Amino acid sequence: MFTAIFQDRYGYLAVCSLTALVLGGASWLYSRRLGNPYGVWWGGLAATLTGVLGVTFMGGGPARGECVVNHDLTEPFHTTQGLWNLAMTVPLGLFGLLAVRRLLPALVGVVTLPLAIEFTQATVDGLGRTCDSADVEMNILGGLVGLAVAAVALGAGGKLEVRAGARASLIASAAVLALGVGVVRPMLTFTEAYGTELVPADSQQRHAVEQAVREAFGDLYQPDGVYRQPCWEVPCTHIIFQLVGRDKGQPEAFGSGSLSWPDRKQLTMQLEDGDRPGVTGYPVTGSTAASTEQEAYRIARSYMREHYPWAEDADRHRTSPVGEKAEQGWTTSWFWLHDEVQMPRTLDVRVGRSGHVSQVDVALGPTRVTVAEAKLTAPQAEDRVRKVLLARSRAFGDTELDLSGVRAMYQVEASTLKAVEREGTWRSEWLVTVSTRPEDTPGQDETVPSEPSLWWVDSGDGRLHEGIAPVEID
Repeated sequence: MFTAIFQDRYGYLAVCSLTALVLGGASWLYSRRLGNPYGVWWGGLAATLTGVLGVTFMGGGPARGECVVNHDLTEPFHTTQGLWNLAMTVPLGLFGLLAVRRLLPALVGVVTLPLAIEFTQATVDGLGRTCDSADVEMNILGGLVGLAVAAVALGAGGKLEVRAGARASLIASAAVLALGVGVVRPMLTFTEAYGTELVPADSQQRHAVEQAVREAFGDLYQPDGVYRQPCWEVPCTHIIFQLVGRDKGQPEAFGSGSLSWPDRKQLTMQLEDGDRPGVTGYPVTGSTAASTEQEAYRIARSYMREHYPWAEDADRHRTSPVGEKAEQGWTTSWFWLHDEVQMPRTLDVRVGRSGHVSQVDVALGPTRVTVAEAKLTAPQAEDRVRKVLLARSRAFGDTELDLSGVRAMYQVEASTLKAVEREGTWRSEWLVTVSTRPEDTPGQDETVPSEPSLWWVDSGDGRLHEGIAPVEID
């Protein structure tokens, strides 16, 4: 925990600790000179405050003027950083109240200090770090814990002044609120997030992953390194994991996967180097190397019948090459259609040239839903995506770019009309793939286009999503 947080900055920590001791001792001596009977607590407060500020601004850089608002209030309780943020402010609340003996001023200080720290990190160059509401949450909670301990101790001895400083505390609180609304809010950009950290999966999540892996690959692989991963800008979660062999003599990872949570409807598992027989990839009983599309389909069909027999009832199946010359094999997809709209339930199986299964994608949605008739055509969906790409380029200073330039720069293709659930309602949406086109580079035979990104365009009202995140368009 210590190494993960401080990254071996032992020299800095030594200087910070020495400074805290010096300032704490100076505060204690100064309080004694003034005749203050609580000098030892003022010394502890000064030392703790110095340590907190020193650690908080350690490794600061340029300010970014933005803050993350994390809606997952429980996440920091499961992370090392979150627990450290809570622990380091407990002494602040404790020493603060023991020093001033007035509950309300100490309470205002405990709440205001974390807000001021995050604002400084977001706006001051040289002290810039990630501004995150989760840090504020844990810092305030830690301070309140220390405050509560001190309040109990002082209250038992009748030494706590509950109402003293009420007017000054009220004025200070109003001033902080006014500054927050009138000054801080306009200065910062706020990003909504629904979790920002990887968190170890709980027993229920690990069990779900184990079931999914066993269904897909039997006893050949088992999950390892299972974590809960938030979707950042939207309220969803995936359980990510690695695939390792059950043979303890081969601990290396053979692949990776993710499972949507808590619905468990979306499963993706990719086996690295799936075209290398005997190293990775799932061997299908009776299969040999695949050199043609038909051979790959037969292997995928055998795998499907053994592991996901429900896909046998699909309306259609399609086998497509992966790579211009099927260098990475072929993917066979089983899916259902209704009124030319692809239904949510699908199974995709990629077979490498080795004849081994190298990737499996499972979507356990319904096989029949009713959606409104599409109003946008595929070309119209593509144009909406191009307009967003144009607006982004202009926002980054490329004011001379126009739609023809976007067409030359990006390959945008609306390939499939699919049924997608949004906010409890099924919609028909165009799946649009976007990638940068290869550039003509002198002296180079060919360049590789970027990995395509997936966009969704609602065929009714034209709303867009890039991956799972909504996209605004003027």
